Amino acid sequence: MSKLSAEKFVLKLGSLMEKVSLPCPIKSEGDFEYAILPHIRKFIQEELTGDKSLDGVLYHHGRSKEEKKWWSKSKPLQTVKLFGTNVSDIFIVHKKIGAVALELKYVKLLKKGEGLTGSIQRAIGQCLIATMRHPFAICVIVYGKQKKHLEVGVAKQLKDLLWKHHRIYLVIRKQ
Repeated sequence: MSKLSAEKFVLKLGSLMEKVSLPCPIKSEGDFEYAILPHIRKFIQEELTGDKSLDGVLYHHGRSKEEKKWWSKSKPLQTVKLFGTNVSDIFIVHKKIGAVALELKYVKLLKKGEGLTGSIQRAIGQCLIATMRHPFAICVIVYGKQKKHLEVGVAKQLKDLLWKHHRIYLVIRKQ
């Protein structure tokens, strides 16, 4: 697969993250991760591995002992050292595409005055650090009830800027 095809893979996966249905209610980032994992697995099997095992391709925090073991094995592949270490929430690595870091944020927005801005800043910062080592990142932010209107034009501008200059696919969506 050429670099262009790796780019197409990331664009298709990012688009999937924008559209995938999420079960209600999601109460935590862990719930969010496990809600989208089956979709990511299926996508990788269809697009990369031809329905083969995802061992050594897909890494995530994990709940089972085996999943946690694979997560630990991924650390040397994905860790970015800056003023400490940065690892992604989900990490995909394959010879056809290189590596893709996925950063997930679930924002409850239940507290008075709480907004999306801080979570967006943190998630984008983590993705920028990930792209210091890896060619692509996907940043997926899911939120509950938003108290203020989301500026669609500004969000689109940010999304375009991150993709053009940093190869970060940004998704900000309501649960």
